[in-house]
Amino acid sequence: MRRVPRIPVEIDAELESEGGNLQETITNIGLQGAFVTLPSHIELGPLVNLRFRPPAAQQPLEVLARIARRTAEGVGLEFLDLDPQERRHLWSALVPLWPKELKDCPYCGQHLTSRDRRECHLCHGPLGFQQSDFLDRLPEELPSHNEMIGTCQAMHRVFHLIRKVAGTDVPILVTGASGTGKEMVAQALHQRSSRAKGPFIAVNCGAIPRELLESELFGHERGAFTGAVRTVVGKLELANHGTLFLDEVGELPLELQVKLLRFLQDHSFERVGGRQKIQVDIRVVSATNRDLKDLIAENRFRDDLYYRLNGINIELPDLKDRGEDVLIMANIFLRRYAAKIGKQISGLTKETMKIIQEYPWPGNIRELANFIRRAVVMTDSPWITPENLGLDFQVDSLVPSNGNGNGNGLGLKEAKAQLEARMVTEALINFRGNVQKAASALKTSRSVIYHLVNKYQLKEYAIN
Repeated sequence: MRRVPRIPVEIDAELESEGGNLQETITNIGLQGAFVTLPSHIELGPLVNLRFRPPAAQQPLEVLARIARRTAEGVGLEFLDLDPQERRHLWSALVPLWPKELKDCPYCGQHLTSRDRRECHLCHGPLGFQQSDFLDRLPEELPSHNEMIGTCQAMHRVFHLIRKVAGTDVPILVTGASGTGKEMVAQALHQRSSRAKGPFIAVNCGAIPRELLESELFGHERGAFTGAVRTVVGKLELANHGTLFLDEVGELPLELQVKLLRFLQDHSFERVGGRQKIQVDIRVVSATNRDLKDLIAENRFRDDLYYRLNGINIELPDLKDRGEDVLIMANIFLRRYAAKIGKQISGLTKETMKIIQEYPWPGNIRELANFIRRAVVMTDSPWITPENLGLDFQVDSLVPSNGNGNGNGLGLKEAKAQLEARMVTEALINFRGNVQKAASALKTSRSVIYHLVNKYQLKEYAIN
C-alpha cells in the first residue's frame, strides 16, 4: 500500500526521455509518484524527466521519475528526487483538490464499495480523515543531499553570518532571488543552533490558499468554521522548541500580518475559534524574494512586522554572481543524477562548461539542477554536450566575434530582441510568473508583457 494517497487530477505534463518529448496528461498524483496517460504504441526508456505545473502553483515542477508499471492507458511513475521543499509545495497545491466523495481508493486505486466508509476493504487504507490531516501525514523526510556549496567571497560571507548568528534567537530574514537556496540557509541555522534536536517546520506563505493559511499557522478548534470537525494543531505549536521557517513571507495577507506581529511580541496566540492562550518557544526565520521595503511603500506589508522579522538580514547572491561555483554545482548535480539513473557519464564537454559559465541562470540553482537532470536523462554518450543541455543560448552572443566594432556580430534589431527576451524572462521568474508585477518592475504595461511573452514563446514562465 502507498504511504501517501494519490489525488485524481487532470494536469498537462511533458515527458522527456531517450525516446523524445511527449505532451501527455497526469490523471492522479501524490508525493511518491503519478500516473500519466500514454498511447500504447509509444515506448519510453526506464527513466523520464517529468515537467508539469501543479494546480495554482506559480512555477513548473521538474521531477526525475522511474517507470514503475505500464498499462494500456499509460504509465505509473515513481518520483526519484522530489526534495522536502518540493514535496511540501506539491502537497499544499493538492490538498484543496481532495474529492468530497471517494469513488476509488486513494492508496490502491481499486473501486470502493458501499461498505468502504472508514477504510478500503482491499488494502485497508484509511478513508475517514479530513483534508487538514494530509499535511500531518507527510512521510518522514529523507536527507535531500542539498548541502550548501560555495567557494566565492559572497558565499563565504553568508557562511560566516550563519556561523555567527546560529546560536542566538534573533529573528533572521533571508533574502534573494527564487532558487538561490533560502530554505537551505534556514535549515543550516536550525542545525547549528541549540534547537537542532527540536522540529524544523516550514510554511510556504505563497503556496497555501489564503482561506487555509490562518488555520495552517495557528490551528483551529472544533466547530470554528464549517467543516472543522475536530481540533487541529497549527504549525506554530508543531514548531515548539524548534524553528519556524516562513518562506515567501511577503505573500502574507495584511490581516494575518497583524496576527503574526502580535504573536512575535510574546510568542503566545489563540487557535482560530479558541480562547485559550497558547505559549510556545520557537525561533522564527523568514525568507522572501521580494523587496519588502517596496511592499511597505505600497501599503502591502507592515513596516513594524518588517522590523520585527529583520533582526539580521542574510542576502543570497544570484548564481550568475558566484563565479566558479556554477561549474562546481553542475558537476555535483551531474554525478548525483548519473548515480541515480545508473549511467556512466564522464563529465561535461568544454563547450558545455563554457555555456554553463556564461548563461545568466535566471532561475538560479533550481534551474541549473533541472537542466543537468534533463541532460543526464537525454544523453546517450559518456559526455554531456550543449545539445543534451538544451539551453537556447549561444556563448558567442555574449562576446565580440568579428572585431568590426559591432559587438557580438548581431544587428541592432536582433540584439534588442535578445535583450527584451532575457529581461522579460528574468522578471517573470523573479516574480514567480506574475505578469502584473513583472510589468511594474519593467515599467511597462501588462499588454506589452503579454505581447512579448507570445513573441518570444515565454508562456511557461507566465501564470496570469
